[in-house]
Amino acid sequence: MRLEREPIFNRPILMLSVACLIFISSYSVMAFVSTEELETNWTLTYAGAGESIPTGQATDFHIFLEDELGSSVDQATVTAVFDRPGTVHHIEKGFSRLEGGLYEAEVVFSIPGTWIAMIEARKGNQLYRNQIIFTVEGFVVSETNWDPNDHFHFDQPLPMDIERQIMNVSK
Repeated sequence: MRLEREPIFNRPILMLSVACLIFISSYSVMAFVSTEELETNWTLTYAGAGESIPTGQATDFHIFLEDELGSSVDQATVTAVFDRPGTVHHIEKGFSRLEGGLYEAEVVFSIPGTWIAMIEARKGNQLYRNQIIFTVEGFVVSETNWDPNDHFHFDQPLPMDIERQIMNVSK
């Protein structure tokens, strides 16, 4: 007597269970391997605190990073997203390492107002996030003088103070 076996592919519940098990296992391994440690004891100092930045000019944006012992954080990868609330800018910049925990990025701001830089620093599996609020002064600059990474456009809804400046310039 010969017994016929049903192929395993004809059992959908079994195949679905095996697929789920493989997916959960691989997700767990990836989550375990790529753990990042959020640093909360590092300190970020903005070198231009209290000063305003002019519109339309390339500005060197400097920050210092220190760890919980006050030692400079060197060899970190530092990035920032610069944004002005009320408008869509989203200027992404990578910072260059200088020395002694000092990092620099060059940015051109196209409109005045209060801006926010959302800073992210990575060193190994350590991740530090912070933000800087600063002031940009001047007039709305023409599109030819914008930062190449600036996603700003005049078709978006604009704050009243910016609309007034644009109207005064076009008269």
